[in-house]
Amino acid sequence: MTNLHRLSFSLLLATALLAGCSSQTQPPQVVDKTATTQQSIDSLLRQADKQPTTPAAELRLQAARLLAQMQQPQQALDALAPIDLSRLPPTLAFEVAKLKALLTTGSDDPAAALQFLDRQRFNNLPAPQQAELGQLRADALMQQNNPIAAVRELIVSSLLTLDPDEQLRYHDQIWHLLQQTPLTTLNDAARGDNDYQEQGWFELALMLRTSTDLAGRQQALEQWRTLWQSHPALALPPAGLLGIELTGEQLTVQRIGVILPLTGELAKPAGAIRKGIEAALAVARREGQSTPSLVMLDSTGLSDITPLLMQARQQGVDLLIGPLDPTLVNQLATMPQLEIPVLALNPAEPGPSRPWQLELSSEHEARMIVRQALSQGHRRVLVIAPAAEWGDRVRAVIQEELEAAGGRVVGTLRYDATGNYNDQIADLLLTRQSAEREQELRKLLRHRLAFQERRRQDADAILMTAQPDAARLIKPMLDYHFAADLPIYATSHLYAGYPDATRDVDLNGVTFCDLPWLLQPPSEAHRLLSSNGENTLSRSGRLYALGVDAINVYPWLPQLEQGPGSFIVGETGKLTMDTHKRLQRELNCTTFTNGVPASLTEAIPNTN
Repeated sequence: MTNLHRLSFSLLLATALLAGCSSQTQPPQVVDKTATTQQSIDSLLRQADKQPTTPAAELRLQAARLLAQMQQPQQALDALAPIDLSRLPPTLAFEVAKLKALLTTGSDDPAAALQFLDRQRFNNLPAPQQAELGQLRADALMQQNNPIAAVRELIVSSLLTLDPDEQLRYHDQIWHLLQQTPLTTLNDAARGDNDYQEQGWFELALMLRTSTDLAGRQQALEQWRTLWQSHPALALPPAGLLGIELTGEQLTVQRIGVILPLTGELAKPAGAIRKGIEAALAVARREGQSTPSLVMLDSTGLSDITPLLMQARQQGVDLLIGPLDPTLVNQLATMPQLEIPVLALNPAEPGPSRPWQLELSSEHEARMIVRQALSQGHRRVLVIAPAAEWGDRVRAVIQEELEAAGGRVVGTLRYDATGNYNDQIADLLLTRQSAEREQELRKLLRHRLAFQERRRQDADAILMTAQPDAARLIKPMLDYHFAADLPIYATSHLYAGYPDATRDVDLNGVTFCDLPWLLQPPSEAHRLLSSNGENTLSRSGRLYALGVDAINVYPWLPQLEQGPGSFIVGETGKLTMDTHKRLQRELNCTTFTNGVPASLTEAIPNTN
């Protein structure tokens, strides 16, 4: 269950408990606000045993609410168990069923919640409660990973609501779910037996999600408006849709300054970025587009960005791509203002003139594998990372992202690549402790025991960041120590960038996230670079993709900055912009099968 849905359940439960303070029928004994002790609850339940059906149900409901406030969900359910809903007025029966559903949903039992919230049982409710019923059912269905059914419930709720603010709240939820739904599932839903409202929502989501750039999305939106002029989403568009309808022209430039080191240690990676930039411009020229000229600005050995900015102004540059050096990027951010727009190639610290930022940091991958694990219901994880500074950074991001979504890191291994993997994995999985306990029992009882070594049982997934050679050793060792049943999600570090079935066969079953550049059919720019002899399928090959995307994305930077629903599908991922002007990359994920990455259906959605 995602953090969003847990929050929804918490809010609904709090609302249900507060609603109990204003019950329509006062019980024979008024309970003071502070009387939330077990004695007060027992008193309510004793009174309920002496009352007719309806007053007894109200007393039990009040007792259950107090128990829920005391974080005793099972006792609250026990208090409600004797109530026969069929003998109650519809509104009271719904209040009882609602509390039961919230308690069971919060305890990760959505199937029970849906039984309590059966629509046929409550078909005579007033419209506001029917709408609330749909919201509750949608939350439970999302916990079952059934977004289409949840959307259908929310559509019904939105049509039952007269308040425009409430309708918009439902529309925002519908749109959010449709953005998370796998495209294959969405396609199947659109081909199903739908009413007008459902079909309109499904087609809107499909048209926009299959458009690859802002221009295509705006065109798709206009086409949808023409076809669905009476649809509720047209009158009250969700907030995520508003970002698509943008004003202003594309960023048009005549001369691009590229700030990169041309010599020294970083010359080779910088050269790959430059060649990616040149390839993207060459493809654009082939397609008949007018392209800007390039001015190379050498940043080798520079500790101050100012001279390059002066040089750029003197040469008539109207957009800068780079720098790559984090120190120079942060200098740009601290300037009072930037006279020339900048697309930096590393993250920038806060400052008055923070530039746009496009980069390949591992932070994106760490967040993606956490979201992938969460989307499969895994919340208690083991983390494996190298005992190195970069490994610690990735591990910290994993923990931050996981805990923000309500998950937990239950164990961590900072592995020593020069050490004994067997011992390190045994310590992580606690299998050595299992064997030691067996030996102690054998000594105590003085006879042999039927014993099977076991791993720890408090984890339901493993998140890993490791270079290829280390990953190929770690995965078999995990299997050996009885963790073959734990799904593994990894950053792209374990993939050399090209299929190698012989060496990667031991990675079978591992899911990792990487750039479309490496996991999708090659684009025109990719093929052009390969034909020129560039090694595009390698870890350094990702830098070509960075250069290509720098060119493909720059015309849309102002629009991306304006619109939270806007994106570009690039070589480095699906690109959106956050409030810090940093382009967030939504990656593609794949699972090793027979030693080769087999692409999944689509990228994992960003739920931030």
